[in-house]
Amino acid sequence: MKGSSNLGEQKALIKPVLRLLNKYELVIIGDREFHAPELSYWLKHRKSLQNIYFVFRQKMNTYYKKTGKNYQKLSSLPVSPGTKIFLSSINITRKKGFGKFNLAAYWKGKYNQKVEKELWYLLTNLDNLDEVLKIYRSRMGIEAMFKDCKTGGYNLEGSQANTQRLTNLVLLIEECLYCVMSTR
Repeated sequence: MKGSSNLGEQKALIKPVLRLLNKYELVIIGDREFHAPELSYWLKHRKSLQNIYFVFRQKMNTYYKKTGKNYQKLSSLPVSPGTKIFLSSINITRKKGFGKFNLAAYWKGKYNQKVEKELWYLLTNLDNLDEVLKIYRSRMGIEAMFKDCKTGGYNLEGSQANTQRLTNLVLLIEECLYCVMSTR
C-alpha cells in the first residue's frame, strides 16, 4: 500500500495476522496516518482478542475530552520539551460511541542544545506511560526496516509480485532478520 491506507484496508491487513497469532500478546503500533480512534474501537470490541494492545500516534488537531469537561484539541495540553503526560479513560474525537482510551503526550527534552520539533500524542489501551513510550520508540527501527523493504535493498514495491509470492518473500526476509539477530 502506498501512502495512507483506509480503515477497511487496515482491518483487512490486520485480521489474518490476528488469526495467525491469536495465542500471543500483540501490540499494534501506528503513526498519524492510521485511523486510530476507529481502529482502536474495532480492536477493543473484537471478542476473540484478549491480548491485543495498541499505541497509535494522533494528530495535534484531534479532540479529546476528560470526564465532566469540554472537548479540546490535543494541542491545548500543556506539554513543553522534557514533559510527559498520561491521561486515563478519556474520550477521543468528537464522534460518539468510541468509548474511553488512554492518552500519552511526550515531548523529548533538549539534547545537544537542540529541541525536538514535534511531540507525540499517543492513543493506547495500555496503562503505563513508560511502557507506551518504549513501545512507540521501537517504531523508529520499524521505519528503517520499511525503507529497506520498500525502496532499499529488497525493493518489494518494484517486485510486482502477487500476494502469495510477496507474503513468502516477507516471511523469508523476516526469517533472515531473525537469524541475524539471534546470532548476536
